[in-house]
Amino acid sequence: MGEERRDLRRRAAIVQRIIDGVVQNPSVTLTATTLEQWLGVPGEAAQRILGRLGSSGLMREIQKGVWTRGTLGVGSSY
Repeated sequence: MGEERRDLRRRAAIVQRIIDGVVQNPSVTLTATTLEQWLGVPGEAAQRILGRLGSSGLMREIQKGVWTRGTLGVGSSY
């Protein structure tokens, strides 16, 4: 049988890298292409990751395909 397609540890590590990067640099903007290059994931996976982070409130889409840190877990804005 072939290699398991869904490596949960790797997936969790990728998402954690994104969260850490956004927390350390809250002004960062991300696109699927940026994630592809940064993390070495396929474009479809990068889009799914951003969509799921958006659904959770950790990221928000500020224009089509461009994402930034969301407001979930963030203190009052100035």
